[in-house]
Amino acid sequence: MSRKKDRRTAAFAEAAPRTNLPVEARTMIANATNDITIPFFNGALQHADDTLIKRGGGKGLKIYDEVAQDPHAGAMLQKRRSSLTAREWAVTASSDSELDQQAVEVVREILASIPFDRICEDLLDATLKGFAISEVVWARKGNRIVPAQVKSHDQRRFAFGQDWRPRLLTWANMRDGIELPERKFIVHRHGVKGNNPYGLGVGSRLFWPVLFKREGVAFWLHFLDKFAGPTVIGKTPYGTISEEQRRLLNSLTSIRTSSAITVPIGTDVSFLEAARGGSVSYQEFLTYWDKQISICVTGETLTTDIGKSGSKAASETHADMLDMLVDSDADLLTDSLSDTLIRWIVEYNVPGAGVPKVSRERQESATARAAARKAMAEAEAAEVDTLVAILTLAARIEDDGQARDFLVGFEVVTRMADASIDQLVIARVAFAAATPTRGPKPPAVTTDNPAAFADGSKKNFRSMIIAALPPRTGQLI
Repeated sequence: MSRKKDRRTAAFAEAAPRTNLPVEARTMIANATNDITIPFFNGALQHADDTLIKRGGGKGLKIYDEVAQDPHAGAMLQKRRSSLTAREWAVTASSDSELDQQAVEVVREILASIPFDRICEDLLDATLKGFAISEVVWARKGNRIVPAQVKSHDQRRFAFGQDWRPRLLTWANMRDGIELPERKFIVHRHGVKGNNPYGLGVGSRLFWPVLFKREGVAFWLHFLDKFAGPTVIGKTPYGTISEEQRRLLNSLTSIRTSSAITVPIGTDVSFLEAARGGSVSYQEFLTYWDKQISICVTGETLTTDIGKSGSKAASETHADMLDMLVDSDADLLTDSLSDTLIRWIVEYNVPGAGVPKVSRERQESATARAAARKAMAEAEAAEVDTLVAILTLAARIEDDGQARDFLVGFEVVTRMADASIDQLVIARVAFAAATPTRGPKPPAVTTDNPAAFADGSKKNFRSMIIAALPPRTGQLI
């Protein structure tokens, strides 16, 4: 009776923390309604992007589209997106249950039937602007409900409420927008911080180097115009009326495109060549900002511009930095799809099943796989050589028990199974017989073990050691 009471008490104590959670533990206290960083809260949250607030004006997120029009910035953004969509996607079940495995097959077949890479690339616009929205149009196909169309929308058409759900801005409601139905709009966010559902994309930092570069190009064009040809100077006699001076100025201006001109007698025409000193140029100025753009978007520069002092090792290090950023983008996209499109597909077609994970893992290069194989082969050869040296010493010990104690004192031996160690104890005598030594050789040992050396050769001995070694962890593809 006492044991039954103790079990009930223990069960109640175990369940109590889950049934007596306070209200504060189940709700968000620091929410948007009391956030002092959000001015003039009125139900629909506003952007917290300082660059957008200060420089956006009436354009809003359109300024980031203008940023992407820069050739270098656009190429870097496309490189980051393409590095992700170029990876193969895979679907992983949430568990080994039959229902979850069925959900994996359904999701895999549906994603293969739609332009999934294009959908992902559209959502990756959040990397630049902070968030991206796509709308799903559902259709019935046989006994399944599938996404017939997934279309991306301009982010300027949407706002977010304090529940972080998107709201569509219309002509009738330009401030707060209208509510949207469930299972319709996929929202992918980048750089989420605090109570800002709009996220914060790299456009907030990319805007300034692109702006400075654009202004530098304007000055460079003016510089080229000034230094490409000399300045024409016309000297007129004193007393020349203003009308004649204007006609002379027009004639001198046309000298840029004419091979000959006429000027009044007494007019002195000369050319002034522009001169400058120093080694600083506009090209270096623009190259600097191109590098800042590369660092802002991809975290590196050498995969785009090797420069004067670049090297293969440095470029590979920079490529690893880009891969890490793409890995982060892949994880964020996986989370967004799991909470939206993938979950909706499962809820419509396999109710009750766990939501599978759709991921894009980094693929090892052929060079990396070859290097890994070579390293494993070298490590295995070194391990065999170590055992050969140990057995050479153990062969001098006549007693089997002492020889075994000697062998297990080495780490390379302790990782073996007991049967393999016993095999080495027996084989040490045969190994000694196959090894030239000073003085008489030990007598040969006869055993029924097929791994024993019929011919007493070291080649067979090494084969036996390789077979006795424990399997290595990891798998090479």
